Amino acid sequence: MRSIGIWIVPFMLLASCGTQKAPENTTNAAENEANAAESVNQAATVAALPPAQRDGVFFRAIRDAGLPCQDIKASEKLPSEGKAMEWRAQCEDGRWHLISISPDGTAIVASRPD
Repeated sequence: MRSIGIWIVPFMLLASCGTQKAPENTTNAAENEANAAESVNQAATVAALPPAQRDGVFFRAIRDAGLPCQDIKASEKLPSEGKAMEWRAQCEDGRWHLISISPDGTAIVASRPD
């Protein structure tokens, strides 16, 4: 009897879920949200962050690139050409990394080999 109760409850829950009419123009709403997200310049958003948060973005980009870094000690914005914004970030080991962030938020990290 106990196993029957276990199976009845999920079916009762499913039966109690009524069918809902899908909102109209869902494709248009999704497209509008996607277009709005694309219009935000992620590089400018990073540039507007307070220094500690911006260094956190740089730290994450460096680590995601597979490079060793335990802490960002210094960072500075570089003059950049085009739409991407570029910064230099120095890790605790003294190594500098060039970080280029495009308007879509893609970060490219370049470092000098030892």
